[in-house]
Amino acid sequence: MLRIFLISVFLIFSNLAFGKYISFLDPKSELIISKYLGKKFLIGSANYSFLFWNIYDAELYSTSNKFNSNELAIILKYNRSIEKETLVKETINDIKEQKNISKEQEEKWKSLLESIYIDTKTNKKFIAIKINNKSIFYYNNKKLHESFDEEFNQLFFDIWLRSNSKNPNFTKTLLGQ
Repeated sequence: MLRIFLISVFLIFSNLAFGKYISFLDPKSELIISKYLGKKFLIGSANYSFLFWNIYDAELYSTSNKFNSNELAIILKYNRSIEKETLVKETINDIKEQKNISKEQEEKWKSLLESIYIDTKTNKKFIAIKINNKSIFYYNNKKLHESFDEEFNQLFFDIWLRSNSKNPNFTKTLLGQ
């Protein structure tokens, strides 16, 4: 049992130390991102874990080698299955940490998130693209939704990109800092 524990700890730390620059962008995902961003640059990549759970790997792309907050794509490769209801709930909670919203606004954005999310599966990718005031969402290379709600779009991407995010080290790494 101790041997399994030690191997697990080694694998976790080796992933953190050596997994930073291994891109998981497949040809179809690359075409999707290029369609909206044109020439793209990998800004950073990070792994999001919570306690013992490896939740997802993330990559951030932008239209230049300096991060452009108006033209970007975030790709999440899920390392575990997550139910749609959990994704919606956690996203709303993250948004509410950023801003006080009315119950009416919360219900509106829950409905929007119901269009964006589906139950995730291990090794499947979620792509969120922001082009100025528009956001486009894909899961497993299938387009799910477009949003023109500027406030929602900004709060959604700020889940990962704001300086006071839930996990500032994750954000710094994703931003290539």
